Amino acid sequence: MIRAFATRDAAMQAAAERIAEALKNAISERGQAFAALSGGTTPAPAYERLAAMPLDWSRVTFLVVDERFVPLSDEASNEALLRRALAPALAAGANVLPLYSDGVSLDEAAARADALYADKPIDIALVGMGGDGHTASWFPSAPVLEAALASSQSVIAVNAPGAYGTPERLTLTHAAMVRADAVILLIIGAEKRALLEDRARARLPVDELFDLPAPIETFWAP
Repeated sequence: MIRAFATRDAAMQAAAERIAEALKNAISERGQAFAALSGGTTPAPAYERLAAMPLDWSRVTFLVVDERFVPLSDEASNEALLRRALAPALAAGANVLPLYSDGVSLDEAAARADALYADKPIDIALVGMGGDGHTASWFPSAPVLEAALASSQSVIAVNAPGAYGTPERLTLTHAAMVRADAVILLIIGAEKRALLEDRARARLPVDELFDLPAPIETFWAP
């Protein structure tokens, strides 16, 4: 089921409120909270709204859903975007766990990130969808998708030729996303909604989300 909003601002506000709700509940129940967030310019306004909310940010940790294998100084860095959008929350004590590591190979960075992420719960995740149906760095290319779905690790390295920024990427796997208690799929525009609702098309990576244990909450605006 798609939850439709009249404007993008309304969708971003609703996403921010939903994430905040999950974080507050986790802090109340467990004393700490974890949110896995995708990068990109589409969800950035939701993160800015979230960071302005009055939470106990010192108890919140943000995970990065996927990352291009570029340093934070690169404009394609998802972590850098998250740090900018979430700056007030980070200044108030929130933390971001990186996927990227500087000065090492892609495979070593993946191993380090997997060790860092392996025991982390995910109270809520927010992901998007590309025009080709990819989500996270789960691309339609068979080797990339198969690796993301089959691995028992939390983070793996993938190579996705043609992907924006760089083909070398780090991504949460299906095994990691299974740990999410809630997942928001945030999409914008008529074309992406039509793609998501097209029952005659071939199966796409985004469809794998709907096999997760957690209900997928799809937020859409034109």
